[in-house]
Amino acid sequence: MTDASKVGLALAYNCAQVLYPDGLSGASVTGRQVVLRRGWLLPSDLFAAQNIRNNIDFVTVTMAPRKMPEWAEPLGRPWRVQQKVEPTVGVVVTDGTVEIVFSGTSTPAGVVAVWLDDMPHGGAPSAAYAVTAQDTPATVAAALAAALTDGVASGATVSVPGRVLNGHAGGYGQSVRVTRRQAQLYRVSIWTADATARETLASVLDAALAEQSWISTLDGREAQLRFQSVEDVDTMQNEALYRRDYFYELVFDTLQVQWASEMLCGIGNLSGQEGLPASFGILAPGTANQTVTAALEAMQAAVAAQAAASSYPGLGVDRFGTVIAA
Repeated sequence: MTDASKVGLALAYNCAQVLYPDGLSGASVTGRQVVLRRGWLLPSDLFAAQNIRNNIDFVTVTMAPRKMPEWAEPLGRPWRVQQKVEPTVGVVVTDGTVEIVFSGTSTPAGVVAVWLDDMPHGGAPSAAYAVTAQDTPATVAAALAAALTDGVASGATVSVPGRVLNGHAGGYGQSVRVTRRQAQLYRVSIWTADATARETLASVLDAALAEQSWISTLDGREAQLRFQSVEDVDTMQNEALYRRDYFYELVFDTLQVQWASEMLCGIGNLSGQEGLPASFGILAPGTANQTVTAALEAMQAAVAAQAAASSYPGLGVDRFGTVIAA
């Protein structure tokens, strides 16, 4: 999920890629040191040893307080499946025991559920586990056995002595919905003590951003980029400080993302003879089996980190908002 702050950071990363085409370890397009920051100037940028007056230029990206048009999110905020992961793990049920098997050389993935299958009515105890790339059949079996009362793991096989165990494996997917669509105004400011450096930086940034109608956001999606205006701020010339502000409108979505497994467990009632209800099925794993939820949430965080790294490789940010080499 992205927000206005993260979209501003994506814009700062974008400017860094423009001004440092060979990466932050290489030379800038002006040959001078350029510091890029998501946020305003710090006092040290003006008065410390490494500052604007020592031939160091700054580019800052900040949110501008201006009323922007309203954008409507999709009516009803529908959920849509954006990504599905097919299972590469399976189960073999033999004589009331469940054996965990992995498919060939594929990366282990999927969710495994096991349950007692000899209950007279619905509501049989069950357990589930989300398989990770580091798992083996034996570790999956051990995790499932630990979540079952009297569960026993022998290698890749799970059993409950004196009981009949059943199992199933399935995949999982990422569902997404747009909770808000908004437009935000951002100010890209160039700060320098050299008026000619300002012109060079401005022309390069302006030309590069003029070619872009969309920029990648840190959640792997995109935001629409629209130029609004530009102005020189020369009120600080007495301090030998030159500034130019570019204003851009960015339209982006705030998303709600949910990872969930395919249906593995369920319970219900049927109308039996003479109108008597007949229960069936099994209960979903309870509080003792939150490993599935935790694992899927971890997958969500990993996917988000991977999206940011793939859109802006080699870039990070420090606690002051300064763009640094990751």
